[in-house]
Amino acid sequence: MLTFAIAFVLPDDNCQLRHRVLEAPDEEAALRKFFSEEALTHYSDDEQGFYYFKEDFFDEKHRQGSIIRHE
Repeated sequence: MLTFAIAFVLPDDNCQLRHRVLEAPDEEAALRKFFSEEALTHYSDDEQGFYYFKEDFFDEKHRQGSIIRHE
């Protein structure tokens, strides 16, 4: 298993920061776990919700999240 550090600013008025270190087989699995455990209340609970969540990590202008793989 790989280890990932994920930080994400929730898209609400409080701008709360969520941070977790997760073990997962790959980046996609780590993001899905974080999505379901930390961010689901702000997105729809389906593939479209996950797509928008994941997009918030890679938007060049308004990035809300960061994921770092630990070796």
